[in-house]
Amino acid sequence: MHRLASDRLLASRIPIWTVLLAAIICLGLSLGAAADNHQQKELKQLKTSISSLEKKLRNQRKEKNTLQQQLETIERGIRDLNKKNRNIGKKITTNESDLSLLISKKKDLEQRIENQRSTIAKQIQAAYKTGNEEPIKLLLNQENPEKLSRILKYYDYLLEARSKKIDQFTADIESLKITLSKIQSIKESLADSRKELEKDKQKLASNLSKRKTTLNKLSQSLQSNNQQLNQYKKQRDELETVIQTVEKAAKAIAPAQDYPSFALSKGKLNWPVRGKLKASYGSKRSEYLRWQGWLVSAKEGANIQSVHHGRVVFSDYLRGFGLLVIVDHGDAYMTLYAHNKELLRETGDWVQSGEIIARAGNTGGLTNTALYFEVRENGKPVNPRIWLSKR
Repeated sequence: MHRLASDRLLASRIPIWTVLLAAIICLGLSLGAAADNHQQKELKQLKTSISSLEKKLRNQRKEKNTLQQQLETIERGIRDLNKKNRNIGKKITTNESDLSLLISKKKDLEQRIENQRSTIAKQIQAAYKTGNEEPIKLLLNQENPEKLSRILKYYDYLLEARSKKIDQFTADIESLKITLSKIQSIKESLADSRKELEKDKQKLASNLSKRKTTLNKLSQSLQSNNQQLNQYKKQRDELETVIQTVEKAAKAIAPAQDYPSFALSKGKLNWPVRGKLKASYGSKRSEYLRWQGWLVSAKEGANIQSVHHGRVVFSDYLRGFGLLVIVDHGDAYMTLYAHNKELLRETGDWVQSGEIIARAGNTGGLTNTALYFEVRENGKPVNPRIWLSKR
């Protein structure tokens, strides 16, 4: 009874704000976990939509073993090799850095071991000359007890220091053995990586040669304006199908709360890549078709940046556009980045303004390296000029 009264008294002294704070924290953690689960569910739905779309497009293409299909297969293979080579290059850079540090450590250890070996040898020689009776000699030769005590204490210090040096010497030798083993292991790993990289470069060169041959055949097969028009229309129809699918999927995804509005960034967005404008919005692409975005020349492998905050809703290959990234910016705005050499962000990834999302290339049938860039509002292409800042 007394304990119950004591507990009530203690509870009455706890400030109410403390209880409320604890409740808010628990609620926040619960809501955070729920939000994470909801986002994962949204992301899964988005990827499922994209996967279904790709299957639908493949089924719609009735042709088999056509030049377009060959080009897509070759360019996908080149993409995979570029990605693999980049990862191998990163591994080689890391290994070379680690190797450099280990070689420096090896030199330090060898120098320290040599110095320790010299010091320990001198101490052993001195101890040998003095003999095992050294403390007894000190005792017999001293008359002052206080002085004798100090000398014996000093002698103990010397022995302890000698022992520590020997222990350190032994530890350094063991560390050197481990370091030498690591150096050998990294050298072997580097040799394997360089050999693999060389093989992949040969495969890449072969694929690039096949791509060139296929492009020439494709160009010859599309000599008439009607053939070119039909091809452009098919490619444009597939893109519109993709846009409609990702637009529908994007509406189901909750937008980030703290992102600045895309609409308020009109005329302030940075260019997605450095380069010269080769084709502008509305200019002629063929006798009956006009460009719905910008074609910007670029150096191969140049950084392609997202012009605004958003979420990647498509990151894959699309015929006529090659390796394509579509970023949803909320409020029914999207941007498209096509003909890339390599994609650096996946479907579902959030990206910041200015973040690198791809590397410039010529996939999708281009001869020269360039970026095709579109701005979409409510699913319709609009002139990028009114959105991008002046150079």
